[in-house]
Formats: sequence, structure tokens, C-alpha cells
Amino acid sequence: MPGKEPPKKRGPKGGIKHQPGRDHDRKSGRAKKKRFARKAARKRRQQEADARRAWAEWDRLPDDVKRLLGPAGQPQVPRPSNGE
Repeated sequence: MPGKEPPKKRGPKGGIKHQPGRDHDRKSGRAKKKRFARKAARKRRQQEADARRAWAEWDRLPDDVKRLLGPAGQPQVPRPSNGE
């Protein structure tokens, strides 16, 4: 019987047992926020590096090739603001 689920555990008065971890966090919120912020910053840096690389390739192309490709050949990401 692969489709059957086991019956839910019930308490002494017939109610369904409490699911652990529903009302509180096991982990520190401050550490979790820092971890997620680091992950988001890493993703932003990677996207900016990819945009810089794409625009550098576009800028290296000769003008006649740029004219032939037109706007469809340009990178789809916006050009990074500071030119580092």
C-alpha cells in the first residue's frame, strides 16, 4: 500500500500532536540575517562582475560589427555605474 499515509499521532484528548518548531526558531535570527546578507552581497558582486565582462566584450568590438549587431547584440544587463 504505497499510497497510504500512517495515521497522525493524537494526544490523550484526541487532538493532533504539536508539530515541533512551529512557534520559535532554533537558530539565531541575527546570525541568519548576516548569513543571508553575505549570500546576497556575493550574488550582487557576481552579477556586477558578469555585467562588467559583458560590456567590456561589447566595447572591444569594432564599430562596424556593433552597427551590424544593433541593439540586439548589446548586453541585456545595464552598464555598471563606476568604471573599476
